[in-house]
Amino acid sequence: MLKYLGSRLTLLIILFGCISKLQASSTPLTDYFAESWTTQDGLPHNSVNSIVQTPDGYLWFATWEGVVRYNGRRFTHFGWGTDTHLRDSGIRTLAINSKGELLAAGSRGSFARYANHQWHPMPQLDVRINQVLTNNAGELWIATNNQGLYRQTANGQLQHFDSSSGLPSQSIKALFEDNNSRIWVGTTAGLAYLDRNSFHVHTAIPDIPVVGLTEDSQGALLVASEQGLFRQNGQDFVPFYQHILSRGVSQILADNQNALWVGTVNDGLYRLHNGQIEHKGVNDGLPDSRIKALYQDREGSIWVGTNGGLVRLRKANFTTISSKSGLVGDYARTVLVTESGSILVGTSNGLSTIDNGQVSTIEIPMPNGDTPSILSLAENDQHFLLGTYSHGLLMLNKQNGQLSQMNTRDGLLANHVRSLLVASDNSLWIGTTRGLNHLTTQGIQSFDKSNGLTDDYIMAIAQDPRGGIWIGSEMGAQIIHQHKVVSLELANLDETRSVYGFHADKDGQHMWLATDRGLIRYRYTDGQTRLIGRQQGLPINKFWQVTEDNQGFFWLTSNLGMVRIPYSAAHQAADNESDKVRYRVFADGDGMQSFQANGTSSPAIAKDQQGNIWVATAKGVVRTRPEDISKLTTASLPMQMEAISVDGKTFTHNLLSPLPAQTSRIRFEFVALGYIMPQTIQYQTRLVGFDRDWISRDTDNTAEYTNLPPGDYIFEAQASYPASDAEMGVGSLRQAFSIKPAFWQRLDVILLFFVFVIVLLLILIRTREHLLRVQSQKLKQQVQEQTQALQEQAQRFARLALQDQLTGLENRRSFDSFLKSLGSQANRNVLAYVAIMDIDHFKLVNDNWSHDVGDQVIREVGRIIAAHSRPGDHAARWGGEEFSLIIKDVDETTAVEICERIRKQVASADMSHIANGVKVTLSVGIKQCDDPDNYHRTLVLADQALYHAKASGRNKVQLWRPDLPSTNIPYVSSVRKN
Repeated sequence: MLKYLGSRLTLLIILFGCISKLQASSTPLTDYFAESWTTQDGLPHNSVNSIVQTPDGYLWFATWEGVVRYNGRRFTHFGWGTDTHLRDSGIRTLAINSKGELLAAGSRGSFARYANHQWHPMPQLDVRINQVLTNNAGELWIATNNQGLYRQTANGQLQHFDSSSGLPSQSIKALFEDNNSRIWVGTTAGLAYLDRNSFHVHTAIPDIPVVGLTEDSQGALLVASEQGLFRQNGQDFVPFYQHILSRGVSQILADNQNALWVGTVNDGLYRLHNGQIEHKGVNDGLPDSRIKALYQDREGSIWVGTNGGLVRLRKANFTTISSKSGLVGDYARTVLVTESGSILVGTSNGLSTIDNGQVSTIEIPMPNGDTPSILSLAENDQHFLLGTYSHGLLMLNKQNGQLSQMNTRDGLLANHVRSLLVASDNSLWIGTTRGLNHLTTQGIQSFDKSNGLTDDYIMAIAQDPRGGIWIGSEMGAQIIHQHKVVSLELANLDETRSVYGFHADKDGQHMWLATDRGLIRYRYTDGQTRLIGRQQGLPINKFWQVTEDNQGFFWLTSNLGMVRIPYSAAHQAADNESDKVRYRVFADGDGMQSFQANGTSSPAIAKDQQGNIWVATAKGVVRTRPEDISKLTTASLPMQMEAISVDGKTFTHNLLSPLPAQTSRIRFEFVALGYIMPQTIQYQTRLVGFDRDWISRDTDNTAEYTNLPPGDYIFEAQASYPASDAEMGVGSLRQAFSIKPAFWQRLDVILLFFVFVIVLLLILIRTREHLLRVQSQKLKQQVQEQTQALQEQAQRFARLALQDQLTGLENRRSFDSFLKSLGSQANRNVLAYVAIMDIDHFKLVNDNWSHDVGDQVIREVGRIIAAHSRPGDHAARWGGEEFSLIIKDVDETTAVEICERIRKQVASADMSHIANGVKVTLSVGIKQCDDPDNYHRTLVLADQALYHAKASGRNKVQLWRPDLPSTNIPYVSSVRKN
């Protein structure tokens, strides 16, 4: 009995020492961010039996459907078969040997080794393998289900241990090598250890199945069994937390923070740290209550294998406190740090307080039992002030919890209160949806559109160091100072309109505004405003709230997450000292259940006394410790080349180099093996020998090149977690390769080709000189012949330019030129007459037959005129169905006779070959060319004579006489005379 009490006392002293040593800040299990994967996400089976991470950075999982490799983006499955040398897909255990190679073993003696991107066979045993271990001496230990234990020495010899060797059972469940290089064996009938090549049973452990072994931070062996935990105490073992862990332990893990993780058979996961015991079960996000594997990766994340899928727990940038944590409602609208240091959270379902991590509901004793929706919060000496959605302003006494109410009956402009401010003079400013109230000891004052406000919908109120009250609304920002309302001109800043939040800068010189176009800095001294928005590189337009942390960063909230901007970078951008502002976006991958921050009411962001930032979101209130965020980026990211595709052929390793000539497309797929936030890892690449600078790939982990010229190249890639303050956690890889030149791209071939070309050019030049001399004479002759032909062709073109194509007669241009020539000095004494002829009723020909028939009739009439004109007369087609004829060297009688002859020939012409029934007549007007200086008048009078021929019955020849009545018809008719 004394021995038992002594061992207990010793254990308590050890635990007390551990607690004292580790009393530093510890992240509670509730603050760990949980992510899970199942078969729907790429796992081949939901039962994850074992987890390891190889030195190259990959995570590996053993399932009942094979081995799975994970790179943070996707799962790669390896099943049983000749390519993996696995006899069965049921993989029970994974391990890393002394060379850093992966060992996988399981059902039917499946046992294989993965090294250099290939699977290799291992000793084949016809029994299920439960665990493998490589000890410090390089020996391989193989635990089987019913055939005891095997040891493979460094030289490959295989040795077997069973009950005759001292093992209490043939079924081995666990293997472990302690700091003293002693091998411990957990069996279905207790615990044994190896001493001088033989095993001894440790009687301090009952005859029960031992399923897990590890050491804690003090070097004490921890034993997991189906009856709970045991801890080594000297040469003895004592029960460990059995009052809690008595339902059967399945897995144990001692992490790098000196915490002990305990997986159970059917009660989920426990965490023991700093004397505290925390639990996580199915109701807390685990997919199943049976824990089958526990592992901590290099980034400190805890991986949990269950029967229902894979879970990863990690310390996230943000912790969400929601209704599951005791918050009265998930839809948080406002958050306030009180003078006592507690956190008030206003939700759509009431009010909660968070004090030292404990969440509780503050009862609001409304007279009718209603639960008010809290939109805004403030505090004065005696009350917590609550702005509500429909109950006006509630004042909750800090001491006795008594509630008083102020609404429209008491002077409020509206019962919808979105913002509150206790000013430095202890007066209260109340922002409603119908204007602004100012409550003082003298009474209540109202501000709305009628007395200076640009908008009644008040969303934010703040006070600057000079006493000015800042008002934010949907229509801008205003300042009330010394009873005057002054509006800020914001429309010139990318058409900024709505102002949702304010933050008075610590320098006392600036006010920062969260708006619908970005972040605006206002300078008190001269009223200068500067916008930091899309043009300065920010990824989001609309920001709800802004505050500053203790690490020199601004925090902006939005519907798309939180944005962190270095304080100095924001000022540099506002001062036009930099074109782009550095930033980092935090979203759901950072631990927030919802990255939708709430706005349009205030305050919705707050900084507590420890420097933590609190933000109201659509799924609770989130908290972040800004000083911890940079710690997530310090670890180096291992990088691996996953695949290289060359013209459609994929290489997973050993890229053949040099590549064939004329390789047209090379695609690199690489990955940084970081698992904290793999979707946010930033990549950049450079192809040495082609790219001048690094090329940003953002989050894309591929790079493709086409039609690279022959030569030597080195492909380089870098990756890092996004961090605006430092380039930390950078991983890199290099892949050298070369491309062969084609035959004609080889240097010797190119030189030989140039020599050949030069010789050939000399031959061609000499030959060309001879041919040129011979051809020179021919060319001269050809030039002469061509010149003559061109002259003849030009004459033909000249004739065609003066000829009507339908009739072959001269055209109007030729007629005018000929008529005009009669007025020249040489022809002034020539007696000549002008006749204008028009086909009678020609429109009927087109209407009764067709325009094609009409064209043939015109052609026939033209032929008749040409046939019955004298040589030397000038017949032309005037236009349409009109013709003209200049008759030279005749008297009046002869001119009339010639025209009569033509008229009669037309009237008697047989045109049946054109169309049946077609007959036409011709009317003619004649005028002597007796005014050589005014041929225009001659044409007018001839046209007048034609008009009278038409008017007196048509089919006539009319000579112009002075006694003919005058007409107003122009000499060029716009329509054909019918």
